[in-house]
Amino acid sequence: MHTILKNNLSDLKDSLLQLGLPGDEYESHTLLCPLQLHKNSKLHYKLSLLIDKHVEMTKGQRGLKQLEVYRQHWQWVVLNLSRAIFINCWVVVALDSKPYQRDMGSKRYGINHASIKAIVDYLEAQGLIDVAAERQYQNSASIRRIFPSVALAGQLWEYFLDQEQPIAGPYLTINETDDKWEETMFTVSNLESHPDMDDMIAINEFLKPHRWACKAPIRLVYQHNPFQGGRLLTPFQCLADRRKRIRINTTIDDEPICELDFDAHHLRLNLAFNAKEYAGDTPYEDICVKAGVASRAMVKKFITVAMGASDEKSGKSSLMLDGFGSDVIERIHQGALKRYPKLDLFNGWGIFAQNYDSQILKDVMLEGIKEDIVCLPLPNAVAVQQQHRGWAKDVMLETWREKMGGVMTKIKVDLP
Repeated sequence: MHTILKNNLSDLKDSLLQLGLPGDEYESHTLLCPLQLHKNSKLHYKLSLLIDKHVEMTKGQRGLKQLEVYRQHWQWVVLNLSRAIFINCWVVVALDSKPYQRDMGSKRYGINHASIKAIVDYLEAQGLIDVAAERQYQNSASIRRIFPSVALAGQLWEYFLDQEQPIAGPYLTINETDDKWEETMFTVSNLESHPDMDDMIAINEFLKPHRWACKAPIRLVYQHNPFQGGRLLTPFQCLADRRKRIRINTTIDDEPICELDFDAHHLRLNLAFNAKEYAGDTPYEDICVKAGVASRAMVKKFITVAMGASDEKSGKSSLMLDGFGSDVIERIHQGALKRYPKLDLFNGWGIFAQNYDSQILKDVMLEGIKEDIVCLPLPNAVAVQQQHRGWAKDVMLETWREKMGGVMTKIKVDLP
């Protein structure tokens, strides 16, 4: 299974570890989740022996029932650390009991503070994990960020492709606070009556028997209210892709995949929705010419920030914090408006773009169900088996046109 990646998984593990520890930014963190090996994995016995060894050394005075629970926690920590290698992220665990009492996922699976703390303290004392400096977040929620040492990574890497998270709800949630750590870790509410709920249930039920790397539920997550800015999220999206080409070299049901991206997606959505205008074949490059700058990446970054910002002052301040000079900001701003006079910037339109993005991708996945085709959501893109790329491109284009009143868009296909 996963033959394409398994042939060089060990080498990829080594090259990822050579990148050093994950960064400090929010995107370089993943929350502890209930992972297991899929039922047909050949690694069950080997994993059981590894866990038995560590449980025996740390069981203390626990009775038989307590040891069963404790052993389950060891599995979760081991498999989360295995995944952390390949997504190059810290695993986040709470240092006190209150977050576990508030978090819906922790309560559902019975994740408890005492077991997690004992395991993490042991791994740290044995030098088997690297631990980032503790940080304090909203509501006094202290967290510990852990990452496997090179020695532990050598014991854990092979479990990565055979692990999965149970496909279980809630599939649609709303994050109610502005603090990223607080909203994601502890403040999630169910929305049973939301009109998208039936679609999300259908998508996840369809995906249950299928296999892919970082298999887990696909969730539609809203910020503040359940009507704007929903994002389709699943751990598959976190696999390394730019620094190391891991995600594109995984499989769906043991078949090689490709990724199909909506080119310059939010810019095209902005123009199509607000002006019924097609952005052309090379929108970022066109702005480069008008602005007199050579960096397509800088133009893309500017457009992303300018669409997400609620006003011009805050947007430009954010760009300056990212290293943009004021002169470059103005040149790109004016160049963008020269090329696209009707482009709507610095008014928070990014939330609307995000909502359209999720709705388009959701509809593509629903079309896939009709044809028995697995579509996995990525930011502005989907992953499918290579044999289905023609179908996926046609459906993505048609779905986009329907949402945008007939305006055209452009799709890019990425292969291993």
